[in-house]
Amino acid sequence: MDSWTHILLLTYSTLFPITNPLGNAGIFLSLTSDQDKATKRKQALRGAIYAFFILEAFFFGGSYILNFFGLSLDGIRIAGGILIAKFGFDQLQPRRETTHSDEEHQEAKQMDDISFSPLAMPLLAGPGAIASVIGITSVIKPTLFSHLIVSIGIAATCLTCWIILRESERLMRFLGINGANALTKIMGFLLLCIGVQLVVDGIEHLVK
Repeated sequence: MDSWTHILLLTYSTLFPITNPLGNAGIFLSLTSDQDKATKRKQALRGAIYAFFILEAFFFGGSYILNFFGLSLDGIRIAGGILIAKFGFDQLQPRRETTHSDEEHQEAKQMDDISFSPLAMPLLAGPGAIASVIGITSVIKPTLFSHLIVSIGIAATCLTCWIILRESERLMRFLGINGANALTKIMGFLLLCIGVQLVVDGIEHLVK
């Protein structure tokens, strides 16, 4: 995993489906339904920035977390792969969005600022995304260059989330509910494949 393109594509292709901005666009519109367009765009920008710093913190603190709990890289690969595969499998299921309960949804709608919670965490930088960035530390070499490329991948993911949320009204009008659900399922399948591959790689290293 020396090529910067491989590292960048791994980071982006793992994080983009799991942050799921297309699926979260509908939730974002619902939570900001009583706000004007300028306020919505500010919320989207702050949410993406918060998500970036949350993921960066867990990425750079990943090695310390592993050392503190005595976790092996192969164990992280397998556990992270299972969790990522679960998120992907969940996105393939034709079910109503259950990220929040009705009570949590109503409480969020009453908040003036949803950019940190629930937008940045847990919608964008939730447990799956956090586990992913920690898991990425197990498949790259611990060099400054590799860490820089992963950070660029995290930034690119959050930038994409901001653009999609910023244009969520126009996007939902263009795609419709069915179109957004179809794209979410495609990303879920890719996420499932990535998770399975991480599990396979972890088991292969353990066997060797």
